[in-house]
This record gives sequence, C-alpha cells and structure tokens, in this order.
Amino acid sequence: MPLTSFEIGYAQEALGRRLTREELVLLEAEWSEHCSYKSTREELKRLKTEAPLVIVGPGRDAGAIKLFDDVAIIARIESHNHPSALDPYNGAATGVGGIVRDVISLGAKPVLLADALYMGSGRTRHSRWLSKNIIRGISDYGNRLGIPTATGLAWFSEAYEKQPLINVACVGIAKPEGILPGSVKPGDPIIMLGNTTGRDGFLGSSFASKPLDESDVAAIQVGNPFIEKLIIEALTEAFDKKLLSLVKDLGGGGLGTAIVETAAQNDVGVVIHLDRVHLREPDLEPFEIIASESQERMIVVPRNEGALGELFSIFDKYGLEYSVIGYFSKERKVKMLFRGLPVVDLPVGLAVSPPKTPREVLGREPCNKEAPMLRNIDLKEAVVKVLSSPRVSLKAVIYEQYDWGVGGRTSLPPGYGDSAVIWLMDNTKRGFAVAVRGNPGYTRLDPFVGAAISFAEAYRRVASVGAEPLAALDNINSGNPEKPEQHYYTLRMIEGIAHASQALNLPVIGGNVSLYNEDESGSMIDPVASVLVIGRIEDVTKALTTIPIGDSPLVLAGDTKTELGGSEVQRVLLGRGYGRPPEFKPIEEKRLGIFAKEVSEKGIANAAHSVSLGGVVATAFKMAYKGGVGVTIESTAICDCDPVEALFSESQARILYEVKREKLQDFLSLAKAFDIKAGVIGNTLKDERLFRLTHRSNKIMELGFEDVSEALEGLENLG
Repeated sequence: MPLTSFEIGYAQEALGRRLTREELVLLEAEWSEHCSYKSTREELKRLKTEAPLVIVGPGRDAGAIKLFDDVAIIARIESHNHPSALDPYNGAATGVGGIVRDVISLGAKPVLLADALYMGSGRTRHSRWLSKNIIRGISDYGNRLGIPTATGLAWFSEAYEKQPLINVACVGIAKPEGILPGSVKPGDPIIMLGNTTGRDGFLGSSFASKPLDESDVAAIQVGNPFIEKLIIEALTEAFDKKLLSLVKDLGGGGLGTAIVETAAQNDVGVVIHLDRVHLREPDLEPFEIIASESQERMIVVPRNEGALGELFSIFDKYGLEYSVIGYFSKERKVKMLFRGLPVVDLPVGLAVSPPKTPREVLGREPCNKEAPMLRNIDLKEAVVKVLSSPRVSLKAVIYEQYDWGVGGRTSLPPGYGDSAVIWLMDNTKRGFAVAVRGNPGYTRLDPFVGAAISFAEAYRRVASVGAEPLAALDNINSGNPEKPEQHYYTLRMIEGIAHASQALNLPVIGGNVSLYNEDESGSMIDPVASVLVIGRIEDVTKALTTIPIGDSPLVLAGDTKTELGGSEVQRVLLGRGYGRPPEFKPIEEKRLGIFAKEVSEKGIANAAHSVSLGGVVATAFKMAYKGGVGVTIESTAICDCDPVEALFSESQARILYEVKREKLQDFLSLAKAFDIKAGVIGNTLKDERLFRLTHRSNKIMELGFEDVSEALEGLENLG
C-alpha cells in the first residue's frame, strides 16, 4: 500500500491509538496521490482560477462558467492511465463513465465528450491491442449513453508502448441558477444511488498512485453504461423538480473519499452504516465497502425532508437501486458502523489532511542541443514522411467509431474544424466550441514551454472557428514524484500552465494530475499537459471549417520563424526531437484570437486551420486533401529562409486561411488593423488535384492526389 509508515505513525499519534483496518483503508484512499494531490497541491495554487464568468472553480467534481446569461457550461477532465494499460477496454470505458458522472453532479446535462489519447507506435501487437481496445471502450460507453465524442487528439509514440495516457473530458450545460449548491447540513440523509457495490476497483486510487503493477488488475473497474443512462435520466428529472442539494460521484477512493470530502467542504460530520449499502457480493467486508470503486454509483442528498418520497418514486420509476446509508452530523467526525459496531472514528480534519510530503526536485536547463542541419534534404521524401506520421495523418479511423452526431447538437464534427462546435438547440444559433491539445514532443524537451504551447494551441483552435475562448481545464501527466528528476517535469508543466493562463487571461476551472506514469524499466513516459479550452460562439452557422472550396488564395496569418526544435520533421527524419520548442507568444495569440473571431463574423474566409504539427506544408496539404482540391505554395512567401525551415517550422500564433477571392483586401486590411503579419502564400486549385511547392517561383516538389491520400490515410490498422 502506498500509505507510508510515516503517514501511519502521523495518524496514530494524532489519534493516540492504533488505526483499525477500516481506518487504514480509508486513509489509504484519501491520502493517495490520486485523491489528495499531496505532491502538487501547493503548486496548483499558482493557476489562475478566478474570473467574472467563473461560477464554480477547482474543488468540486466539475467546474462551471457562464456561457451566456441564461446558460452555464459545466466541464471536467480526468485521466484513466493505469487502468487502460492493463485492461484497455474497461479502463477507457470507465474513464468516460466517471467523467460524465462528475459533470452530472453539478446538475448539468452532458452534451459532449472529448479525449486526448497518447498511445504506442502501432508497430507491435501489444500497442495495437491497447489502442484498438481503448478506442473501442470510449466509443462503446459514450455511444450507449447517447453523448457525442466530437473532438480530441491522438498521439502515437514508442514512449507509450505499454503505458498509454488516456485523458477524457465531458462538457455539460445547465441554467446558471440550476447548478446544485453542493451543500449539506446536519441531519441530512445520505442516499447511495445506482449500481451495486462489489470488489471490482478496490483501492483503485492507490493503484493509480504508484508505478504500474500488472498484479493490480483487480483494481480496475467494470462499467455498465445502461445503468449510467438510467441515472442520468432519473437525476435530470430530479433536477427539474429541484429535489436535490448535493450529488457526488463515487469515483477515486469510493464511498470513503466521497463522504469525507463532502463533510469537510461543508464543515460537518457524518455517520455511515456500511451494512445498509446495497451489495453485489453479500460477503463483502466493511473495509471493502469503504474503498470499492464499483462504477455507476453516486451519493445524493435531498433538498429537504419532504423531497425524499418523490425522489424514491423517481428512482423506482427508472428501476434504480438505492439505499439510505446514513446522515450528516454536527460533530466533525467520520463515523462508520458495521452491524452496529464502530469500525471508523476519525476527525474529518485529519481524514482530509495528509501530512506534508516533501519532494525533491532535480532541475535542469531545457535541452539546447542543436539538431543536425536539415537543409538540402529530399524534400518530397520529407513531406511524405511527415504526412505519413501517425501523429499528423488523418484520424477518421478513430473518430468514425464514435457517434459524434448523436443528439443533433454537433454543428462542426471531428475532421471538419479545429474545434468541435456544439449548438445549444434553444431556438437560437448560439453554441460553444471545444478543443483539446497536448504535445509530448515539446514537453519532453522543455516542460514549461511545452505545457504553455499546449494551452496556446487549444486556445487558438477555439478561436480559429470563430469562438471567444472563455476557460480552460488541464490534465498533467507525468512520472514518479518520488524521483527528483521526474518530479521536475511535473512542477514545470504546472508552472507553464499557470504562466499561459495568466498571459492569455483565461481561468483554469478544473483539472487533474496523473503521476507514476513509468515504463517497466522505471523510466518516465514522455510527460504531457493536455489542455482543453471552451469558447463562446454567437452563431454556429458562421463557424469556419478546415475544408477549402478551391480556386482561392491561401493566406497565412502570423509570423513564421525558423523554429524546428522538437518538430515533426525532426522526429520522422532524425528519430527524435532536438533543441528547444517554438516560442510561446501570448501577446500574438491574443491578438490572433480576436482577429479570428472577426474573420468568422465578417464571412471573409472559406476555411481556417491552426498551424502546428508538421508546419504550413502539413496544414495546407491536409486542408486541400479533405476539400478534394489541389494546392500550390510558395515557400519564400512563408519565410525568406531555407524551404525546409519555411515549410516545416512549427512557429506558434499562426492560422492558415483560404480567403474568399473577392474579400482578400478586406482580410489583409483587417490583419493590418490588428497588427498581424499576413500574406498570400499560395492558392487552392479547383481543376488540378496536385500538391505543388515552389521556391522563388521554381517548382521544387509535386505530389499527386493519390500520393497524399496514401500518406494521410495511414491508420487503417486501428479500424
């Protein structure tokens, strides 16, 4: 058990007695890294979490912002890394189930799922098995709930061959006044609702708070989306009738953690009768009931005593099991009984306050090693290799397994825009945009800059469709905090997110930290910060797609520098990234974001795509291929430098537009007004399905449509 001898001694000294087995298990769950964030709690306070639109910040099951005066967005992001490494289908599926319940707990209707998947190379049988079943788990659970999975990212690398990183997010909507207060008072009854409690998932929070061990397979939960669907329907009816004051998911740490944290947040105590919990296996011992993480279970508290009967009628109508298992009390203690005998008697303050865990940090300067020069290379070979990279190539084989259109809200589906655009369906054209990004190649070289760029790219992708970024969520994935050289990456990524949130003036309303992500040799996987950004859009019909129509100028907005550090062209030609990642440019990002919103609203462009992985050449060729048109690009119009640097640079704060020919001057004038460098770098072609590059007007490379198709459609082995 990750509970250390020091922590056990600390608790026993505070109590003046030995801990019972049940108390040990409860503290083991609550003090685990997964639940207590004991290695990062202080550093996370650096994040910008307050803003006028923030309704609920970090601390509850999900965060909330005001989207419009009458609409709130509720969102949460979470990792399910360790479970997905051992049982990819159930690990990924229950990650979806848990994140949906977190959003429901604030009174929301879940309307969107997103994922950030960092998986193995696909060149080994094991990595293909992991990837296929992770995608299938997400697909099956989300599809059966009727919630579209409409945006995300997939990154493939040998670094994740046996330890993938699976980050999932859910976004819901509610009326601002309908968000549950999450408050309880002494005397309030506690109802456990949903699935039965079994041995699956026992101490899953501890499993996620230590290096991966295949013997821990019993800690993996098994989901049942059909029960979750019934819970959603029942709770939605209860929300509409204003019958509830608190709903909380039994996630990491199970019943013990949910009860303790609720009591602490409301400054009350709690009395639980463990033998009243409805069980799947009648011989469960009390310590197993406390820390089981069986899925599809929630605790609910009625708004008042008179609501109980109506609540029970709703639960009965949907065929859901429920039990009244205890009540909140005035005495600030956690008391749990089994068949009338006390098994837990802990002060609430002690239960939620693990002793400080000092962590050493072995810092180092970011990698400045210069990469071998990439000039005078075979340009055609380089372009094909970049387009063929599983990180760059099209991901339709993944998202086509998701029912991204269920519910009819998805206005801009995956593959058609930089962000998912979701319509509110409220007799207006209003909606919101969501994008999630992360780049392990950058964070491995420089965790601070890499995390900041992940934030910036999610911000830029939301802006490029024409939305106004409002808030962010983050998911830090890193190594063992007990190893100073690994903990360095964790802290620097948090600092990078904090810097970006301040510089872009965007609050972080929630997040997750997943540690102990190592391979079997004890080496840290490539660390990464996944960042999800949510934006407001007034008219979803004006959202810009990434699909050009042809016979129009291609205009690059933003400045290109010779920044190949950590780039995709390095990885495919040299085997890995070298040097420093591109510069994080928050001032330019903010200007570009406002400009992009104006471009969308004025209707002066046909298509837009954020420039990132693979540079301008990958961005332009992917746009043209998806539009079924050709394209020609002049490298010196991007940057008066070597063609390789111009075409493959991954400089930030850039968006590539296909501009309406008759609106070109309007576009350039608008860019000038915003002090944004912009210029025509080529054209889309309607009659020729060719992909042509020139340098000083001389042709330097040409590919046919079939060549590009073969390169970009390279993920069939995941189908």
